Amino acid sequence: MLLQLSISNLALIDAMSIDFAPGMNVMTGETGAGKSIVVDAVNLVLGERADRDLIASGKQKARVEAVFDIADNQKVRAMLEELSLEGDEDTVSISRELTSAGKNICRINGTVVPLQTLRQVSAQLLDIHGQHEHQLLLDSKNHISYLDEYAADEIHPLLERCGSAYAAWRSCAQKLSRLRKSISEREQRIDMLRFQLEELKNARLVENEEDELERQKVFYRNAGKIMAAFDEACELLDSGSGRDNSSAVELLREGVRALSSVATLDSRYEAVFARLDSLCYEVEDAVGELSALREEMDYDEQDAERVESRLDLLRRLNRKYGATTGDMIRYRDKIAAELGELEDSDEAMERLEKEYRHSGKALQEICALLTKARQHAAKRFEQSIEVQLHDLGMKNARLSMAFAPMQAGERLSDRFSTQGVDRIEMMFCANLGQPMKPLARVASGGELSRIMLALKNLSAQKPGIPRSMVFDEIDTGISGRMAQVVSEKMSQIGDHHQVICVTHLPQIAAMADEQFLVRKSDEGGVTRTQVLCLDHAARAQEIARMVGGAACESESSIRHAMTMLDEADARKQALREAYRS
Repeated sequence: MLLQLSISNLALIDAMSIDFAPGMNVMTGETGAGKSIVVDAVNLVLGERADRDLIASGKQKARVEAVFDIADNQKVRAMLEELSLEGDEDTVSISRELTSAGKNICRINGTVVPLQTLRQVSAQLLDIHGQHEHQLLLDSKNHISYLDEYAADEIHPLLERCGSAYAAWRSCAQKLSRLRKSISEREQRIDMLRFQLEELKNARLVENEEDELERQKVFYRNAGKIMAAFDEACELLDSGSGRDNSSAVELLREGVRALSSVATLDSRYEAVFARLDSLCYEVEDAVGELSALREEMDYDEQDAERVESRLDLLRRLNRKYGATTGDMIRYRDKIAAELGELEDSDEAMERLEKEYRHSGKALQEICALLTKARQHAAKRFEQSIEVQLHDLGMKNARLSMAFAPMQAGERLSDRFSTQGVDRIEMMFCANLGQPMKPLARVASGGELSRIMLALKNLSAQKPGIPRSMVFDEIDTGISGRMAQVVSEKMSQIGDHHQVICVTHLPQIAAMADEQFLVRKSDEGGVTRTQVLCLDHAARAQEIARMVGGAACESESSIRHAMTMLDEADARKQALREAYRS
């Protein structure tokens, strides 16, 4: 139930809070007073499109907040718990802020949430009916949803199964279509992949092979220089081309021997002697290693050419298949797998066709169950709607749900959707002796209003989520006795759900449990909209105005309005007693 609606800087409203009551709440006022602003505020809470033009002139932002009682709404409480948005366990606050910069800030219990989350939660709390729903009712594509909602306990589980079956069938159909369309492209792809795979296989790639080849390339390109340096170093160090044909090692040994006789005389001498003696062994060892390296060197011109040729091949393949041998190896393995799949596509086609037939059969079976359930539900739905329409003064009205048959040349698969295969249109007749015709073609504005009210009343009678129901100008096209009948029906809805109704009809206003007056006032030369909760006397004055016009404030008009209120109270009491019995 909506407890309070707070509005700030929205159109002509500076700041106000409206405290709604259980039962039937009505909002009245002269045309242009601003009743639509309150409806706009409710729509913002529902997550409808936000227009920056709604922000009051000269203000930077507008804000709407709705507080709901959710003590008996287990579904919303579970949603809030799942979203970690719990607040006071018995209430929830939903707010929306619009800024002149175009920002749209949504909050639930003070926490900023995406607009979609706000919509999901508020949809379980409020249900609004206005001119937009008249348009939905005129579009036959929407008629099936009214039947599905009426028989939700039986239909919704089947719809879930149908949705899953349709997704599986659709996915399979798309795969099969792609495979069929790519036959010629497949052959071209196979030829290209075979060539690439052959080229990469013939290359006999080894991961990181290029590193070793680069090292070998450096050696072969500098082999002469390296061997000359080794030869000269060995000659100087060990073969004796220095002074007196003595080698560096021999001269170093002579120096060590020269120092040996005095090394013990001073620790400093001994340290130098030890270093030179150790150096002798280091140089001899280095000369031995250098000689071994020189002997191992084997320059092979053919091998040098092989290295250069191999590196050229890898560079060419790099440009085509990857920056490194590791990349090329991974690409090779990838195209090998793809080639295997393509070459196996005939078998894949056969498997997909089999899967397509199987999924289509499964979808067809669930669609048949869904159609059967809808046909059974349609009979009950038609009877229930007609009872409601008769209560609303349409004694001869008939409404039926027409299931469109298959057309010549039409395939069942052409009708497959997440909603099954049924195409349903409401057929309507308001008078005796007239044929049933499509609702959109024959229903007047007043009849559409009563049909929609009948649908809402059916929804209100179902056990489940206790939503507040908002009616914006439900009185379109009705007056007189029909207005009285509609008011009684709305009062009955108010006994089970909170009703908030914007109306111009005094008969509907009189049946309210709580009445609000929407009016304009001029404060300091600026027009503002106010919403006032009326007591019994003020209600009589407002209803007198609704009956006789703005200037009708005579004593007889007030007495007539008082009589209307008293009679409305009596009718409400009688309706409630009849319901209990």
